Amino acid sequence: MTEAESTPRRKDAARNRARLLQAADELFATEGLVVTLKDVARHAGVGVGTVYRHFPTKDDLIAALFAEQLNREIERARETAQDNDAWHALVRYLEGTMRVQASHSGLRALMCPAGSMYDSVRECKAVIDPYIEELIKAAHEQGVLRRDCTARDIAFLQVAMVGIMDASPESPELHRRHLQFFLDGVRVSE
Repeated sequence: MTEAESTPRRKDAARNRARLLQAADELFATEGLVVTLKDVARHAGVGVGTVYRHFPTKDDLIAALFAEQLNREIERARETAQDNDAWHALVRYLEGTMRVQASHSGLRALMCPAGSMYDSVRECKAVIDPYIEELIKAAHEQGVLRRDCTARDIAFLQVAMVGIMDASPESPELHRRHLQFFLDGVRVSE
């Protein structure tokens, strides 16, 4: 096969990959991680073999689909850990990450414990965790966060907020109210 003959195939493959990623994003956004590769193929209007050629496993699809967003979450954690005002940084981090998770059911599920079955998510969390530890340490040193509030508490808070989001789809902003309750409870009063 000549180069000219293979170019249309490469363009077709690129087009199919884009269709698959778009279909996966649409499905994951509304259905969460229960979506199968077969569901993605059906939604994209292609055969399941096409999905497997581009994404041999669901983890491969998730890694490709969420790579940019996971990198943004890492950047959010990195930036907030560098903020000199630890309380402001903690609030900004939590509000930002919860806003993103509220907007996408698949991403929300990825950031919870169940998402840790995916390599890309474990890698992301392994990078984020030290930044959150650093942020919590700074908040303790600045005397703005209760000493008994740990980075693990922050992780559990995020899981709780996801639970609220999932339990109240008719009230998509309800998690913000509960986040404020938590923040009020862990802030050291002046």
